[in-house]
Amino acid sequence: MTEAGASNFFIVWRTPSGQLELVTAPLDDKIILAGITRQSVLDLARERFVTGSTHLDSNIKELTVVERKFTMVEVEKASEEGRIVEAFVSGTAFFITPVSVISFRDVDIKIPMDSEGTTGFYAKKIREWLTDIKYGNVQHEWGVIVDEDE
Repeated sequence: MTEAGASNFFIVWRTPSGQLELVTAPLDDKIILAGITRQSVLDLARERFVTGSTHLDSNIKELTVVERKFTMVEVEKASEEGRIVEAFVSGTAFFITPVSVISFRDVDIKIPMDSEGTTGFYAKKIREWLTDIKYGNVQHEWGVIVDEDE
């Protein structure tokens, strides 16, 4: 599994041993879009979804960020075993967009969403964090506010 159109695909799942992971394909083979939004997702996840982070709450648990090749067969199996937590894509045009279903082998793999049916908790958090940085609502090294009078 690599990309979805002009965006990068991310899946949050539990491994068979119960470890919570955010998984996306690596850049190694040069077939993945090495975009800024993708890198921002990875950087924020590695910084904020870790033990001791003030960004974790009762809905958002610690996870491990993994960049590795994975297949639709793995996604299918994780779905059958109830291990998929959520999925989303990132990209300049899409920003952060939840994925609710993946069609594979003429079967729809339903991806869990929040209680409102609109997104997953991790995608929502990442989107909020990036939006706050982009609009200068929070201080962050990526957000530089330029005075319009200059």
